[in-house]
Amino acid sequence: MPQWKIACQEQLLPGASIEQKWEFAQSAGFDGIELRARDGEAFAARLGVLERAAGRGVVMPSVCLDALPLVGDDLGDGLRQVSSLAALGTRTVVVPLSDLRRVPRQRSSTPDRDTWSDGLRRLAEQAGRDGVSLCLQPVNRYEGRPVNTLDQAAQLCRAAGSPAVRVAAGTFHMNIEEADPAGALLAAGPWLGHVGLADSTGLEPGAGHVDWPALFAALDAAGYEGWTSLACRLSGPAEVVLGAAVGVLRQAGG
Repeated sequence: MPQWKIACQEQLLPGASIEQKWEFAQSAGFDGIELRARDGEAFAARLGVLERAAGRGVVMPSVCLDALPLVGDDLGDGLRQVSSLAALGTRTVVVPLSDLRRVPRQRSSTPDRDTWSDGLRRLAEQAGRDGVSLCLQPVNRYEGRPVNTLDQAAQLCRAAGSPAVRVAAGTFHMNIEEADPAGALLAAGPWLGHVGLADSTGLEPGAGHVDWPALFAALDAAGYEGWTSLACRLSGPAEVVLGAAVGVLRQAGG
């Protein structure tokens, strides 16, 4: 099996600065930091700091957004954000599809499927020009609809008609929605662009019952060579549980 590239979402890492977080991440066995963009304006204000960190060797392969900006002014913000991420060396934008009914909202009404599909195509075009992958992550039925499975996300990728639009698999959500998580990963292999790691409890790997060897074997069989990233809650202090979680993943992945 390959030596998997494992990142950790930044909010899980101790440290006051991104450089301090990177120092800890490396000591715990991680290969990179996944950024979080909970607020577009706040994230834009950090770009200078993040660019300097990238220049100092901090590896930031991906960023996770909280919403998919598909219409109106939000779409324009999304297009600019995708371009700014490319300057950081960030090549993967993960977008959890929390609820397509409410995320792409206009002032007077909620747009139909054709409207947000057009917005997705425009974002995909920008991502393709910037060399960035836009990875759509299905979430479980309790957090959103109608995209809950990897197959449904792959259908969106086909509709977008762009190689820049990929599927982001989230193991916590798969544990709820997929009858055969390993089989679902294998089937989605041609579309996979990112894998978010959390155990069945939503905690770090090793704090639940996800079959990690089976999932990594499926990724290997699918020919996946991209990044994985811890995207979870923690069962204890980061200084204790994060290194142990990496150990679980390294052992499972061979």
